[in-house]
Amino acid sequence: MLIGRFGLAIPALALAGKFSLQDRRPMSIGKFRTDSVMFGTVIIFTAIIVVGLTYFASLSLGPIVEQLHLG
Repeated sequence: MLIGRFGLAIPALALAGKFSLQDRRPMSIGKFRTDSVMFGTVIIFTAIIVVGLTYFASLSLGPIVEQLHLG
């Protein structure tokens, strides 16, 4: 269990450390700023949509499966 947990965490942390040592690239027209309100809004709405679709699918399929099980 420890190998499964730390076996993925250690390479991920090593990769993050490698990325943090890279030089910053100058702003260009093809870059999306991650320190703006627009970026935060997009992330929040994306998370809400993904979570909503996950929960609403199970909420809507629950009664259908229950009816099929009873019949």
